Amino acid sequence: MRKTVLRLSLEIVGGMIVSAGLLSLIISSTYVYVHASGVAHYNLNLLGLSFFRISHVAGHFSGQSNSLGMGYVWLAGTAMILVLGELRHRLVTHRWL
Repeated sequence: MRKTVLRLSLEIVGGMIVSAGLLSLIISSTYVYVHASGVAHYNLNLLGLSFFRISHVAGHFSGQSNSLGMGYVWLAGTAMILVLGELRHRLVTHRWL
């Protein structure tokens, strides 16, 4: 039981870190895209859910996160990493039930 709790805790914390890293890469690459294309406003969406908005006003870029959307995207990424970790564990140990 203790190993299971430790494994799940590590997968959740690792999923949070990986999700945060991926979101930061996505947002920074979108800043590059907005700068190169000359768009004044750009919304980052995932499956129709807006989680970040980039604006270019008076020669300056500014970004604003949508708290609810960012939380859902971050939670979905963490859950996906957790599921992938559990699938990997099941494949390695050959225990499916």
